[in-house]
Amino acid sequence: MPARALAQPAPASLRRHFLWLLLGVSGMLVGGVGLSLWFSLQVDSQNQQGLLQLHADSARSSLNRRLNYYRTLVDSIASDPALEDLIRFGDTDAQQQWAQSRRRLIPDLFGLALLTPEGAVLGNAASLRVGLPCQAELASRGPLRERRLHLHREMSGAEHIDLVAAVQGVDGDMLGGVFLSMRLAPLQRILDESTYHGHALTLIGAAGETVVSSGEVAGAAREIRLNVGATGWTLVARAPIQKLADSGKVQIVAGGLTLLAVLLLLGFGMLGLHRAMLRDVAATRAALTALTHGEPVPAIVPHYIEFQPAAEDINLIALQLQAQREQLEHLSLTDPLTGLPNRRAFETRFPQALGFAERGHRIALVLLDIDYFKRINDSHGHGVGDQVLLALALTLTSLTRRADLSARLAGDEFAILLADLDAAGVALWYQRLIDHFSGELNALGLNLQTGISAGQTWLQGVTRDSMNQALARADRALYQAKKRGRGQLVFDTPAGEKNAG
Repeated sequence: MPARALAQPAPASLRRHFLWLLLGVSGMLVGGVGLSLWFSLQVDSQNQQGLLQLHADSARSSLNRRLNYYRTLVDSIASDPALEDLIRFGDTDAQQQWAQSRRRLIPDLFGLALLTPEGAVLGNAASLRVGLPCQAELASRGPLRERRLHLHREMSGAEHIDLVAAVQGVDGDMLGGVFLSMRLAPLQRILDESTYHGHALTLIGAAGETVVSSGEVAGAAREIRLNVGATGWTLVARAPIQKLADSGKVQIVAGGLTLLAVLLLLGFGMLGLHRAMLRDVAATRAALTALTHGEPVPAIVPHYIEFQPAAEDINLIALQLQAQREQLEHLSLTDPLTGLPNRRAFETRFPQALGFAERGHRIALVLLDIDYFKRINDSHGHGVGDQVLLALALTLTSLTRRADLSARLAGDEFAILLADLDAAGVALWYQRLIDHFSGELNALGLNLQTGISAGQTWLQGVTRDSMNQALARADRALYQAKKRGRGQLVFDTPAGEKNAG
């Protein structure tokens, strides 16, 4: 009785292993994205607070520079030595004229006046633009040494701030003061230029009134308050509280896409494992089918190493057959004697040239043959005739540009397609052809009485031209060249004109 076979463990399920792997990777990715998002929110909140602080500091510095300029300006005016004599001995007209003359020199100035020690205006207060609220404030202010700014918004369009500075004599006595009022427009410009999109800046006076403001914040906002110098004013900077900044959104999208990509990769990978071998077999079958049909065969790259030797053999055979096919195709399009394209190649390229003509390019078709070629063959033999053909082929090769085409149609008949040349250019090309051809014959030691006759026509782009029609027109022009004595170029149309459709 045969020994009882040992029990074998049940085969593991590859699909189940991949499912558990998929769940594990998904859980780790979800946890990682969530943790990354939480850290991003914390860092982003700090960054937003720091950005708002930087924003507010920059605006406060600009405001301080402007207000310090105003204070320096009024102090500089008050320290003018000429003011002592003007206040002591000058009359009211002279004092008012002094204030008015300096108003034109100070940008954004609202009012300028000289004051008595009691704060009364020396001159006409209305013409010096010292309003009643300003006069009342000056009368109740007390000593002119006070450095506070006073805001006036009683009249729309005439909002301003007042500053005063004492004028002292050489003995230190207070002779009076200088009153200076500046418009709020410069302060408004500072806030407008300093306000970011979606943020707000507000300058609040000592009494809690708004001096100037810029921007609005909708919804919940974070706020920073900064003292502006020694003015007693406060700059309030506000910015919206963003629950999730762009960086956080990008992280969520990136994490979600990464999770989706991993899930798809694992899912398709599981399905693709058992299909890999079938793909190799299918690729091999497709390569063999392409070989049998004479089609280009792409290189076979096997998925498994066991198929490597067979794939290399098939690839080598495919390359050899493809090279042989290309060589045969080249031979079928090349004239064996001259190495020029033959009539079949000319027929293949002609539609492309006709397409250029239809798009507005000037395409000339020149049909030419060698004068007295039959006499050369009869008198000197076909070997000399072949040398003459080669000389013409070398000449055409030298004068043919990349956009042109020279082909041997049959016997000593050659056709040339010349792109983007006018009639003068075609004539110049023909003359160069004659000269070069003569040089080639001389180089071969052939002293022959021969030349080249040529007929030219333009490919007609505005009508449905054909190769046969174009060759017929060029052939008629060639016939005219021979009829007129050979060795010349005749145009199908008058020189310089293009066939009409």
